[in-house]
Amino acid sequence: MKKGVLELCILHVTASEELYGYEIMKRITGVFPEINESTVYAVLRRLHGDGCTESYTGETSGGPTRKYYRITDVGKERLEKMRSEWQEMLDALKSLGI
Repeated sequence: MKKGVLELCILHVTASEELYGYEIMKRITGVFPEINESTVYAVLRRLHGDGCTESYTGETSGGPTRKYYRITDVGKERLEKMRSEWQEMLDALKSLGI
């Protein structure tokens, strides 16, 4: 279940702005400190392989080049589906009094 939530979170943050991998990882582990950094990168690579994100190399002033990620139309569709499924799960839990 956490993997699905992690995927949802990564798609969500890349939908709002283009970020480089380390930024994505820091945002996720800032909220879920128990998640290993390598897990975040593994899910990010899988989402990229599935066509949910695309990447480009960006330059920063005085620093190394960075690989930035942005959500694709495929990723937006998956994000909307996942949001809907998440809401259904919340509704089901609420109906149980949880």
